[in-house]
Amino acid sequence: MPKTPSYRQRKGHDQALVTLTDAVTKRRSDFWLGPHGSPASRELYHRVIAQWEAAGRKLSALAGTDVSPRTEAGPKVKEIVHQYWAWAKGYYRPKHMQALHGALRLLRKYYGELPASDFGPKKLRLLRDEMIRGDEADRPPRKPWSRKYINSQIQRIRHVFKWAAGHELAPASVHQALSTLEPLKRGRCNAREGGKVLPVPDALLNSVRPHLCRPIRALVELQLLTAARPGELLGLRPLDIEVDERTQVWTFRPDQHKNTFREHDRVIYFGPRAQEIVRPFMLDRPTTAFCFSPLDADQERRDKLHAVRSTPLSCGNRPGTNRRDTPRRKPGDRYLTPAYHRAIEYACDRAFLPPTPLARERGETRATWRKRLTPKQREELRAWQRDHRFHPHQLRHNAATYLRREYGLEAAQLTLGHASAQITDAVYAERDHAKVIEIMRKIG
Repeated sequence: MPKTPSYRQRKGHDQALVTLTDAVTKRRSDFWLGPHGSPASRELYHRVIAQWEAAGRKLSALAGTDVSPRTEAGPKVKEIVHQYWAWAKGYYRPKHMQALHGALRLLRKYYGELPASDFGPKKLRLLRDEMIRGDEADRPPRKPWSRKYINSQIQRIRHVFKWAAGHELAPASVHQALSTLEPLKRGRCNAREGGKVLPVPDALLNSVRPHLCRPIRALVELQLLTAARPGELLGLRPLDIEVDERTQVWTFRPDQHKNTFREHDRVIYFGPRAQEIVRPFMLDRPTTAFCFSPLDADQERRDKLHAVRSTPLSCGNRPGTNRRDTPRRKPGDRYLTPAYHRAIEYACDRAFLPPTPLARERGETRATWRKRLTPKQREELRAWQRDHRFHPHQLRHNAATYLRREYGLEAAQLTLGHASAQITDAVYAERDHAKVIEIMRKIG
């Protein structure tokens, strides 16, 4: 990838500038950015580079564009971003906040010093072009985003200005104008397409099962039986389970789930097989304690180490005598979704060791191992891990596909808790291609 021109100070002056070269004529031109080191000059630098890249690195396309600072009165974009972020932290779920952080970071980087009233569709389109292009020079490097993710990020930026209009921080006309920007469509843009989430292959799942600790293995099996989201099962407590003696089916209604703010009721059903999995985690446990806890996994790990101990108890440390009173990190009382995901990744790595050049050698620390690998080897390692890992959200797709194939689309919709069968059909339940193959085999 061609090198990006640098932000620098003009010798003998206190002004910043950037020198751009026309990709066709090879003509060079200096663009003055304002006082060197000022936030406005750095923001203008990013904006000039973005417009130059969007124009195919042609200087003629920059003529008449907005490459100079503006001084209109009114709240700046960065001030609105700051207030919106403070409000969003108490409103949105952590997963949404993670995506929102990326969108607001980009908005502030390119247009933070701009008056909010001056932000329009043309500037939003330029920001979208940057999302498509990515920036390896950014810290941390920003890879090109996928088309669907870009559309959702643009929608989040629009909502910033809708919220600002509702709080009288920006004119409502700004949000109305931004709404005219059409979304990216498949096959009609150069944004990359994101991969579709597929069910976990049975061979991969069966190989990883023996390497999962008891609580994580139970969670995996429960997801396959109930089609629940990971975050819903992680909050399960004994007092949350309702036992119906007539139907012999247990029900669980999570207090918090994805559609709580839409006032949708979510019910998870535990049949006989799911009950056998949950029952051991309800015994000898307070009714208010979480069923699946990292404390259990840590104790299981220590018990396994003790079982293979070769040093007699009369020699060396006895169990529990060498533990720190205040450790830097200690297991929590419940799993969170990221920790659940990491536990599955660790099990996948134990089940599928990378090839010799990429594998971690015996006695090698993780830092030394990472330092030893070349950039090409790191990319090969990431490709290997992508092919030999899965994440917990894929298990919901496994359950949905099975329910659709065995019991039909309506059963899958009701079990997954979807308000519409279209979501179940389009996103979660993979169609059974075996039926089509059998039909075509008969009709030729």
